[in-house]
Amino acid sequence: MIQKARIRTSWKNKGKKISVPEFANALSAICWRMSLNAAKSLHQQDFEYQTDSQRLGVIQQYLFFFIHCADRLVFDHFDQKNRAEFINALSADCHNHYASNALEIMGQKIDPSDFVTNLNQAMESLSRCRFIAREPGYEMYRVLGSGVQEILGRSQTNKWVIDQVMDIDGPEAYEFFRKSFDKLRKSSDF
Repeated sequence: MIQKARIRTSWKNKGKKISVPEFANALSAICWRMSLNAAKSLHQQDFEYQTDSQRLGVIQQYLFFFIHCADRLVFDHFDQKNRAEFINALSADCHNHYASNALEIMGQKIDPSDFVTNLNQAMESLSRCRFIAREPGYEMYRVLGSGVQEILGRSQTNKWVIDQVMDIDGPEAYEFFRKSFDKLRKSSDF
């Protein structure tokens, strides 16, 4: 079960017009927090991480999933120009969260081009999946679960991680993410 996080989903200055990059920046903090909670949840469910690199890899899989879901959620609210600006800003901000934590945890810098390459591959895979009535289809959770399984391996302890992600953690994380996204979007007047 994904641990509920206290996430700020409104703006301090209620009268201020919020720009697309500001909205993306605020949403990137939600993406990061939800991805981190999802990685922690797997550990709490007794799935094993052998290295910090694996933990960061799982976080990255969730980041990509949330970035893609955010793109699907803004589709009806933004024109093509604003949508592209939003996704570019969201991706860059998520990379910054990821890179700063990788540097802090493992002491290594993350090449932005590697992050972008991996993100583009994930986006391509996820784009082939259904997203109906603002909800990911089962195939999207399978892509997410397969990515996590590939990172953690198929040891006796981790062989069921794909099921955990597809059936429990992924849907719980997405539900919390969508609710946070909706509150933030409504307070942004988009």
